[in-house]
Amino acid sequence: MAKSPLAKNSKTVKHVSNSKNVVSLRLTIPYKDTIGREVTEFDISHLLHLGADSNNVRIEDRITFLRRFCEMANKYVGNGKSAKTVTHSYNSLRTYVAFCDAVGVDPFSETGYLKYAGNDGELRHRIKMYKPSKKLWEMNDGDEIGIKETTAACAVSFLRHSLNWCGLPSFTWANKHRGFFSEKSPYRGYSAEEEELLITRLSDFFFTLAPQLIAAKKEGMTLPAELPFMIRFGEHHEIVSIQTTLEASGGTKNKTHTSAKNNGAFNLVMGAAYNLMCFFTSLNDSNVKSIAHPITIHTDERDKSLRVVKVTSFKARANKEVDAVLTNQSFDIDKRDGVTFIKMLETLSSLYGGGEEGSELMFSLNNLGEKNHSFDLKEINKHLMVKLNLLSPARAGCLPWFKELFYSYRNQHLIQLKTETNKQNRTVVSKIARPISKYNAAVGLTKAAYCILSCFTNLSLKEILLPLTYSQKDADGNINVSFNYKNGQSNNISIPASEIGLIKDIEKFATQRADRQYRSYERFLLTLGGSRTPPRSWNGISPVSPSQMSKWSIEPGEYFISLQSSRWREMTSNEVFSRSGSSGVKSVLQNTLATIYKHYSNGDPRRNKVVVSQALQVMEQLNEDNDLETSKETVATNLGINVLTHDEARIMQGKDKVTTNSNGIACDGRQRIVGGKNTQVKTNNAMNLQLPCAEFDMCYKCQSARAVDETQSIYKLISYIDVLKEALNLYPAVQQEDAHDRIATCEWTLDGASTHVYEEAMSLFNKNGRHPRVSIDHAILTLRHR
Repeated sequence: MAKSPLAKNSKTVKHVSNSKNVVSLRLTIPYKDTIGREVTEFDISHLLHLGADSNNVRIEDRITFLRRFCEMANKYVGNGKSAKTVTHSYNSLRTYVAFCDAVGVDPFSETGYLKYAGNDGELRHRIKMYKPSKKLWEMNDGDEIGIKETTAACAVSFLRHSLNWCGLPSFTWANKHRGFFSEKSPYRGYSAEEEELLITRLSDFFFTLAPQLIAAKKEGMTLPAELPFMIRFGEHHEIVSIQTTLEASGGTKNKTHTSAKNNGAFNLVMGAAYNLMCFFTSLNDSNVKSIAHPITIHTDERDKSLRVVKVTSFKARANKEVDAVLTNQSFDIDKRDGVTFIKMLETLSSLYGGGEEGSELMFSLNNLGEKNHSFDLKEINKHLMVKLNLLSPARAGCLPWFKELFYSYRNQHLIQLKTETNKQNRTVVSKIARPISKYNAAVGLTKAAYCILSCFTNLSLKEILLPLTYSQKDADGNINVSFNYKNGQSNNISIPASEIGLIKDIEKFATQRADRQYRSYERFLLTLGGSRTPPRSWNGISPVSPSQMSKWSIEPGEYFISLQSSRWREMTSNEVFSRSGSSGVKSVLQNTLATIYKHYSNGDPRRNKVVVSQALQVMEQLNEDNDLETSKETVATNLGINVLTHDEARIMQGKDKVTTNSNGIACDGRQRIVGGKNTQVKTNNAMNLQLPCAEFDMCYKCQSARAVDETQSIYKLISYIDVLKEALNLYPAVQQEDAHDRIATCEWTLDGASTHVYEEAMSLFNKNGRHPRVSIDHAILTLRHR
């Protein structure tokens, strides 16, 4: 019998699946790294595997959790929220998963969470291991580095959000351990010395190279291989050559087969422009980067000579626009001004980037001369630090490390110093010495010797001739070391007598090296090259490259001045505060006062300058008609602040006794609640009495309430936070959000405590438990009518 045509290919049974029942295992999230400007799609499927490593066994039970995490992350960004938050949440989750797998606990469980964030968990261990006073180069091989408590608080916050997105009740788990508190770490603004150096070098660099780049583009000319830039050292000048090529030497290219040369002339000029823009505008990093075309120049209606540029940017977290104004009033000795700067920057940006409306004003170029997908300011700033020789006034703190390196190189050994991550994801120090060749040892000796000498002087150390001459010790215990340059100029350095042995060892090394070369060669103190080749100097001011600093594990700010938008903002805050008070700082920085006091004022030693400034202004007000209190009130009114800083300082120093309520909060007894009900007034009206406020549960909303930096007060506040957390489960569901707000506000207030006060208060809390005046009744009664 003939077979049916339908049976022709029916030797095997074909199963037909319904695509509607198939769920794709596509685990991707929106991702934005620190330097990228675009949101990309990032695959997190490696978190399914043991240790977050795709090479290890896959754990199927994690699929549901990670799928939900991806859904919530995509929904979060889809609602207009920041992709950087998703990135931070993922990074926190990845670190947590790797740790839990290393210690053998389920990361998607309460046990895993408490193993990591609990009272005796991993984060507590890392905090204990943190030694802020120790530099990396002061530590030994195998030492654990640890983390700041602020880092732990941030990490556990993102972790809770991550686990919540995974569908786990992580916020309820938080009630089973103590919160992570931290001392405030205010940003460190630039000193007057640093500001003068930075503005001089950066503005000279920008206004020297930018016109040449503009002229070459307008005229269609090919740029020379190098552009010259002169750096002044008093009477001495150095010419630095800046390469114009955008073709990176070596390195890897990205998926589009492009690369970026961060130390190319254009990219360095844009880096200088970014820092000058921070100086002019005081905007934060993201706002400066998002300044876009077009730029409009306005003329003042009354003063036609005054020109103004207003730049606007969007502050995502505050959901508002922020702006800054640049004028044509000069800011340096060459009469340069903000309008001249912004006009030149706009021209440069338009010629090389197109200048389309809405496009970024500042960017970097890749090797094809196109806009790069990222603006890697971290690397660009490293090159600016070296090229412009932006040495930190505090660089002498690195002298012990440079000495250790020098003598190690002299013994023909290299100290390899770096950090590594062990199986438990803890960061540890790797410090190993290994033999190296004579040539590499000589190069290392020269660079270490240069850094040692630069710790004692701002003079140029290039082409100094042997021998050196030494004076007798002066009355201050210093010895003058004199020398001659190749060009015939002379100078000297004042060296502490205790370090003369080190300087003589440097000279001895240089002399032995010079003795091995041909007599016709010049004898330099510091030189590169072999003993049988003509001695040569390095390119630029310093022989030390950013990669060398990285190899030596020298952090930004330790030897070179770190270039950061936060430091520019803090510098502006310090300068404006003394002139305009907190209202002026708020206007310039465009932050809430709470943010200003938390990050830009409290805790910084330079705040003492503000105290002195205010005290002098009070003294100026003193006369026959004004007594001390009237003078203080006048100054406080003029500065727009409630309490003079020097009065606060007196309180903090314990000269005035401050009484606090059972929560450790001080106030004047008058309730001031913005945007809420003033229940004290209602109570007093009902009783026809003028009673002081006794509603201590409302302190977190009251403008009168103030934390006091005193051990017993902080002890009370810590105890109050503790009872609030314990009683969370006793509140009705509708009141739990209010309870969380109360806890968060109290924890923020606790950040105001100085380190020694907080440590003493915590010691009392750990030893004695809660303060005698604080009990669980506080927490239960707090929300009785809320």
